[in-house]
Amino acid sequence: MFKKNPFKIIIAVIAVLAGMALYAGVNGRLTTLPQELLGAVAVPFKQTTAQISNKFYVWKDRTINIDEIIAENEALKEENKELLQKQIDYDKIKIENEQYKEFLNIKEENPQYEIAKASVIGRDGLEKFYSFTIDVGENDDVEENDVVLSSVGVVGVVVETGPNYSRVSTVLNPSVNVACFVSSTRDTGIVNGDSEYSADGRTVIKYLPKNTQAKEGDIISTTGMGGVFPKDLIVGTVEKVETDSSGNYNYAIVKPISEIAEVKTVFVIKNH
Repeated sequence: MFKKNPFKIIIAVIAVLAGMALYAGVNGRLTTLPQELLGAVAVPFKQTTAQISNKFYVWKDRTINIDEIIAENEALKEENKELLQKQIDYDKIKIENEQYKEFLNIKEENPQYEIAKASVIGRDGLEKFYSFTIDVGENDDVEENDVVLSSVGVVGVVVETGPNYSRVSTVLNPSVNVACFVSSTRDTGIVNGDSEYSADGRTVIKYLPKNTQAKEGDIISTTGMGGVFPKDLIVGTVEKVETDSSGNYNYAIVKPISEIAEVKTVFVIKNH
């Protein structure tokens, strides 16, 4: 019997319990021994139960609050949408106010002319002289050869009209000729587009005298000759003076006063 395993296990358990009782008796903790044993055994179970409970409450909170989170996200999206629309409206009003100021300035500087404000609605991507289409036409009393300006100066001339649109050729186009003079010297010449310079957004004033004193920075303005462009409209500024290959006259490379390729709002001088 003493050699059998069950008996050995029982003896081991009795020995352990006796040892624990002896230890508890020596330390005065005999009465609390059962509670301590139960507490020691229960600790792992309590820890596991606590972890499960915490995870449950986290899951519960997430489940219960998910609808609130979704509702808050939707509210934020709607608020952002409204703010974006307000910004768009503000920018639109700002642009319209700036355009209106430009229009008033043009009217004040040219009170003798009837002027129509227009927007650029199309450009020919294959045309290297930056011609464009505007949203006014015959219904607005716009005609061929009406001069087109930006807020700072000459852009081009109307070459074709429809009921509610017009096509504009710019001062970069060789077909557009503008009688002009140099501000500092009063030398006269013809501003005429040149394919050699148009890709860089430049035009030229030709037929300047060989002894011209025109220099970089001089302003080029219209003379009023020819019956198309009114007098004293700014066309651009001189960048460089060159001599023509024939040697008979000089010409100057001109930077237009208007950003021809970027212009979006223009003003048409009607019935001048």
